[in-house]
Amino acid sequence: MIELRGVGHVYSHGSPWAHRALEAVDVTIADGERVVVVGANGSGKSTLAWAITGLLVPSEGGVLLDGHPVDLTRAETAIAFQHARLQLFRSTVAADIRFGSDPPAWMIDDALAMVGLDPARFRTRQVDELSGGEQRRVVLAGAIVRRPRVLVLDEPLAGLDAPGRRTLVDLLGRVQRSNPMAIVSVTHDLAYAHVLGERAVVLERGRVIADGPVADVVRAQAAS
Repeated sequence: MIELRGVGHVYSHGSPWAHRALEAVDVTIADGERVVVVGANGSGKSTLAWAITGLLVPSEGGVLLDGHPVDLTRAETAIAFQHARLQLFRSTVAADIRFGSDPPAWMIDDALAMVGLDPARFRTRQVDELSGGEQRRVVLAGAIVRRPRVLVLDEPLAGLDAPGRRTLVDLLGRVQRSNPMAIVSVTHDLAYAHVLGERAVVLERGRVIADGPVADVVRAQAAS
């Protein structure tokens, strides 16, 4: 279980450019839960995603995994950014998936197969030869090969057509069945929240304004 307790964050604190991104966020995410964090640009959702994964230490409050502060070095969390090419650091697919953890070859092949890429075809491919969709899958394979407890996806549906969205949702289902983990999807579009998770957390100006079952949150937001 991951817990955010009174999480707040101010960028450039103490300077003339100080900007509050999060304020008093209290959210608990259970093991295996699929949660969608929704908010407009500037709502604080990216800052929240970085705090959950340990990429950012909040200036207020804390993020705990099973009662202990989230530690990026323990590889218990992982994030897949919207622009996948920014996360591909090695020349070939297998080398990139291996980067940082050096898993055995069979685990690399399993991760590729899990995200729908034939290991025999893709393990030696140059990352610059991949399509945008294939790059996203390789980044996801690199994340799941580490078997994280929490996986955060940044705008996972951005740029995808309807078949692409269905494929991604099916892929996430396979990943979660093979390696139970909490999946947190960050998106600006509440309309697609229902395909990404069962629960929605809505941010506005750094504060949580709604948290509950997706259908209930969507109805409440539409009525407001």
